[in-house]
Amino acid sequence: MNAQNRPTHERLKQGGLGALLVCGALVAGVALTAAALPGAPASATKGLSRSSVAMAEPVDDLSQEHLAAIGEAGTVYLSGTWSGFVNFPLPDGTTAWSDQIDASFSCSGFVASSDGYIVTAGHCADVAEGKTALVDQFLSDEVANGDITEADAQGYIAAGAEGAWPVEGQKTGEAPVLAMKVYPAISISADNASGFTAVLQDDRPLSQGDVALFKIDAPAPLPVLLVSGEQPATGQKVDAIGYPGNVTDLVSGNPQPTFAQGQVSGRQQTDGGPFTQIGVTMSPGMSGGPVINGTGDVVGAISFGPSGDTQQLNFAAAPETISALLARNGVKNTLSDADTFFRAGLSEYFDGRFHAAAEDLAKVVAANPQNAIAQQYQAKATEAFPRENTTGWILWAGIGGGVFLLLVIGLVVLLVLRGGRKRRATAAASAGAPFSTLPAAAGTPAPLAPSAAMPAPVTALSEPAAPVSAASSAAPPAPVPAQAPPAAPSASAYLPAAASVPVAASAPAAAAVPPASPPTPASPPVPAESLSTAGPHPAAAPLTHEPHPAAAPLGTEPHPAPAPPATDEPHAADAPLAAAEGPAAANTHCGACGRVVSEGQRFCTACGHPLSAAAAISPDAAS
Repeated sequence: MNAQNRPTHERLKQGGLGALLVCGALVAGVALTAAALPGAPASATKGLSRSSVAMAEPVDDLSQEHLAAIGEAGTVYLSGTWSGFVNFPLPDGTTAWSDQIDASFSCSGFVASSDGYIVTAGHCADVAEGKTALVDQFLSDEVANGDITEADAQGYIAAGAEGAWPVEGQKTGEAPVLAMKVYPAISISADNASGFTAVLQDDRPLSQGDVALFKIDAPAPLPVLLVSGEQPATGQKVDAIGYPGNVTDLVSGNPQPTFAQGQVSGRQQTDGGPFTQIGVTMSPGMSGGPVINGTGDVVGAISFGPSGDTQQLNFAAAPETISALLARNGVKNTLSDADTFFRAGLSEYFDGRFHAAAEDLAKVVAANPQNAIAQQYQAKATEAFPRENTTGWILWAGIGGGVFLLLVIGLVVLLVLRGGRKRRATAAASAGAPFSTLPAAAGTPAPLAPSAAMPAPVTALSEPAAPVSAASSAAPPAPVPAQAPPAAPSASAYLPAAASVPVAASAPAAAAVPPASPPTPASPPVPAESLSTAGPHPAAAPLTHEPHPAAAPLGTEPHPAPAPPATDEPHAADAPLAAAEGPAAANTHCGACGRVVSEGQRFCTACGHPLSAAAAISPDAAS
């Protein structure tokens, strides 16, 4: 890289380094500020879009309250009624059909799909279980009516009435009819509950896994519980959620689901398939309820327990049995957009980000106004606004700004140091660089050096020139005395000299100006005999050579003085000095240049030479 391109390269390097530092400072400041700002990804969204909400899978177990909120929102209460006719024996040995019998029961379940698919226990929809329920209800009604005693009823049951007495539906040969209503936990608030009629889609009795699938037409998306794809490990903590029948009979209004904590005791294989054994206390009415792990995923559905066993020994349908039921009926077990916001709002609430939680839960309530749990936690989040730390980001923003400022200051200092080093290097290189030896550009005039042989300009005398005699013209010139070193050239030195200009009479002496170029040595004194006889001329003192630095004005054209002849004959150039006497007879001549000067004048007005008594002789004195 040559010297001409090096400064540009250095500037590019400095600019690139500066840009990198500035970008790094900006990134660091923005990252620190963004990390410190309180907020939630979901709260920044304006619509219910799953793509706009980043839901991270929990790694650690959630708190018990957090689990309860997720589990309760996805749990449903099922209220069923079997309707049919029972053929019972008479005392005379004949049989008779009863009036229509309605047997009511309750179960629990959970939402498997936001569009209304509900999973529960298979025996809650088993026809065999329905027939048994109708016989028991018939005997209970007979005891209540006083037709039989309680002992008679127990005798019938012991004799096998539940399995032996025929039970049919509205038509002969038809099975009894099941009417099921589903009450999502989110729609149960105070004494108001909204139930949805459920239609049985599929069921597997206890001997085939004990699972059933219902479908309801919900006007809004329901919170979903995801089924785990892994089998629970022995010893893993779980929660069983459901509505115990004995509790619903005791409380007034609409009950809340019960949470029973326990752990997985093992995995058991029965004639009906695999079941998960759990050490959780359960009671009738909780059948079909979800069993969830520490992250809120379903690992089973409550199934059955040994009759008469008071120990915590119960069984739940295996997660793979539930997944197979859903896949067989084309049900997608995924979170809806509203449910995603619901879970995000709960996470924000339990993380202390109450403003973000209130915003996300408000979106859920807008999508489903009947979601009582979302309303409950939205109100809690709003009440907790004063407890949220919303000023901590100021400290981090200050730290980010300080880091950015330090980086900018470092950049400025670096650029200043590099610029100073560059200037010092340039100055050092300039001080030690040799003079350029390159030739001058074309067209540039070179200054003319003064020549020793350049003739001095001759100024015309005021006297008229006398004619030069032939004898004096033919005489050889006298020797030329040594010349003084030439002075610096003046402006008039560059003017071309005339080859041969006769000396003519000039203006009066007062108008004469000094020559522009350094004077050359004056001609030797003119001998008296060389002068013309046309008129007498006073004798002059011998002339001596004293160059004078005075220069003639630009308007005067210099005339070279020819060298005196080498012989003793008078020089032709000196002939003009012998001017005829006239009106200027009272004047004298300069001893240096021969110019006529006034009597009593101290300096020659032509060459500036000082005039003395020996150099300037008046005509009167000469005579």
